[in-house]
Amino acid sequence: MNELIDILIQTSEIKYNLISEVYEITKAQSACINNSNTDYLLENIEKKQQKINEINDIDKKFYSAYINVKEKLKIESIESIDTQKYPNIKDLKKNVSNILRVTKNIDDLDRINNQSVKKEFDKVKEEMNNIKKEHKDLNKNIKAYKGYNTKYNHTQGVFMDYRK
Repeated sequence: MNELIDILIQTSEIKYNLISEVYEITKAQSACINNSNTDYLLENIEKKQQKINEINDIDKKFYSAYINVKEKLKIESIESIDTQKYPNIKDLKKNVSNILRVTKNIDDLDRINNQSVKKEFDKVKEEMNNIKKEHKDLNKNIKAYKGYNTKYNHTQGVFMDYRK
């Protein structure tokens, strides 16, 4: 049983380190958004996705060990494990608490980043609409110019008097 709990502790420590890296990447994304550095932002998004994939792999290992612990101890959750009998469970609970705290920080920062990106996108959309409107106005001006600037525009009118 202690070996399974040790596996849970080790995987939770690895997950905490990875989730901390994700938090740092998320902070870097904020800086990219604020500086309108889209190339570096896309690079950070890829890095973040790689870390999330690693976390998913760790979660699978954690979950299988967690299921074994639950079945062997016949419990519903980690909180039910007796810390007197298994003192190293305190480390696991601390790791899980730290993971949850960092995950909440990431979620809060992601929410702010999403709002900032949406604002920037709305600005770009507005600029595109203005350019489109200016383009339409320019086309109208070009049409008017062409109407007044035809090749027969420079000839004088001819008046014929048929009353002789």
